[in-house]
Amino acid sequence: MPQQLTPLKIHAPAVEEVLDDARGLSIATVERDTGLSKDTLRMWERRYGFPSPLRNATGERLYPAEQVHKLQLLRRLMMQGHRPGRIVALPREQLEAMAPRAPAPPAPAAAAGSSLEHWLSLLRGHDAERLRRELQQAQIRLGLERFVAELVAPLTTAVGESWMRGQLQVFEEHLYSETMHRVLRGAIAALGAAESPARERPRVLLTTMAQEPHGLGLLMAEAMMSLEGCHCVSLGVQTPVADMLLAVTAHHADVLALSFSAQPARAQVRDTLSALRAALPARVEIWAGGSSPALSRPPAGVQVLRSLQSLPRRVAEWRTEHGLA
Repeated sequence: MPQQLTPLKIHAPAVEEVLDDARGLSIATVERDTGLSKDTLRMWERRYGFPSPLRNATGERLYPAEQVHKLQLLRRLMMQGHRPGRIVALPREQLEAMAPRAPAPPAPAAAAGSSLEHWLSLLRGHDAERLRRELQQAQIRLGLERFVAELVAPLTTAVGESWMRGQLQVFEEHLYSETMHRVLRGAIAALGAAESPARERPRVLLTTMAQEPHGLGLLMAEAMMSLEGCHCVSLGVQTPVADMLLAVTAHHADVLALSFSAQPARAQVRDTLSALRAALPARVEIWAGGSSPALSRPPAGVQVLRSLQSLPRRVAEWRTEHGLA
């Protein structure tokens, strides 16, 4: 019999958090598209008078497109070091003028002799089919491991930094993410069968927390672990804690692997990891990776993997610890 899991209280989202409208977007959609939490949006509304959402017939917040665009600019400038109290009240035109002047971080090193600017140019050119085709060709040429470590990882960083500098629009970032998902999913599906039943372990369940909409890091981790013969089950992104616990039991998982970007608040990351560690059986390991600052001081019992390249080593260690090497 599987060990009983500690029950958690689950709260249904408020209506305003899930409904969009022809006149504007819901607060949940705005949180997802801007990276600003619902609490931040409400606090700014009270403190600064912006955003100033409309209300529908039942009083739920609706954010017009022009306000969402300004919120995206504010988020970008905050990630470049600007304080919200100094910029929230500024007009959108002034925010747009400020963004290019922010110092640009150093560009990641080119991968496998390919210029990252080539891929960014394809993305800005909106040639989705050529982008997909050339990425697939690069994956075949490099092999899946090198493709993930040497191209996908630095290119994903470059795409994020280009968005912060205002050099890519949100829809272009989304196009990149969807195209890369297609390429990586196809590559993972094409992998051969595991060598033996022992090589199919650990059984790894992969997902992200409810406040984490970014899934490329998760998919890169799945690719690396699939190459090591792990049995991987991905739930995709934004899975509530209670559902993670149910899925761990349903899939007899040995490991729960979570990916975190810098978007969710540190407290949310730590609270999620602490709740999972307290509720899961001791035999189920929690592996966490990504760019969240909260991972510099993880809760006890959570293993942080600092890079994609560390995954094969951790899989080998797990098998040795469980007599499967």
